[in-house]
Amino acid sequence: MTQYETVIGLETHIQLNTTTKIFCGRKADSWEAPPNSNICPVCAGLPGVLPVLNQAVVRKCALLAAAMRAKIRLVSHFDRKNYFYPDLPKGFQISQFDQALGSGGYMDLPMPNGDQRRVNITKLHLEEDAGKTKYEGGRRYVDFNRCGVPLVEMVTEPDLRSADEAAQYLIRLRQLLRWLGVSEADMEKGHLRCDANVSIRPVGSHDLFTKTEIKNVNSIEAVRAAINMEIKRQIALVEGGGQVKAWTLDWDDTHNRLKKMRSKETEADYRYFREPDLLPLTFTEEWRADVLEALPELPLGRRARFMD
Repeated sequence: MTQYETVIGLETHIQLNTTTKIFCGRKADSWEAPPNSNICPVCAGLPGVLPVLNQAVVRKCALLAAAMRAKIRLVSHFDRKNYFYPDLPKGFQISQFDQALGSGGYMDLPMPNGDQRRVNITKLHLEEDAGKTKYEGGRRYVDFNRCGVPLVEMVTEPDLRSADEAAQYLIRLRQLLRWLGVSEADMEKGHLRCDANVSIRPVGSHDLFTKTEIKNVNSIEAVRAAINMEIKRQIALVEGGGQVKAWTLDWDDTHNRLKKMRSKETEADYRYFREPDLLPLTFTEEWRADVLEALPELPLGRRARFMD
């Protein structure tokens, strides 16, 4: 039998713990608020409103970028990401595409067996959150409270090779976010959300084969279980003469199973273009130096120093 290697990349959405939302003055964290009670004309996407950028959001994103060894761009842009879901009242999401605040970066992961894995970062950018859809009693309910909550989206290269490595990355990332004070990183409350891109390939191959994306995973142990389940499914499918298709999969936490949501979209489907209601983010070298100066000694660095 062919021996297979797993190739995994993670997309994490990190809710920043600012007092207010990214483009308006409503409270950012409304976990316990009644549905649709923490909205205003801006985050509800009413016609004629204009976004106003929250300065604290930008600084927290830059601090995280510095901790991930990413380059902080002195000029970056916001873009419109166009898609049509019931929980996105504007019909587009304000995000960053090709000129994001952070560029590159990496995290070195110490593994439980003593090895070290370097996980490179493809994208690190700011965006606003969408609302939340809930299915109950055969009906679909939409809560807009989460619209406009500030997020950092961070996407890794396909550098992870097992579900255990993916879990270790999330453990270290959660520790870093809390250490920096930029996010509460509570997965059960949606402060840290993870999508996993999973594919397999024959051992020794360096090609990237068709991947699937697992969404709606709300704990580190669920990420581990969902990835392991998808690896087994893909190997069984290929060994049986089938072909892996680019699906987006939904993780059912209640029954511990995966089910197909839809065929996976591509970046071209989102029709990105510059956000016309926001000026470019322009900073000075002094501002960037001030952010870097505020960066504390990082957890793994302190651990290594103590051990030395």
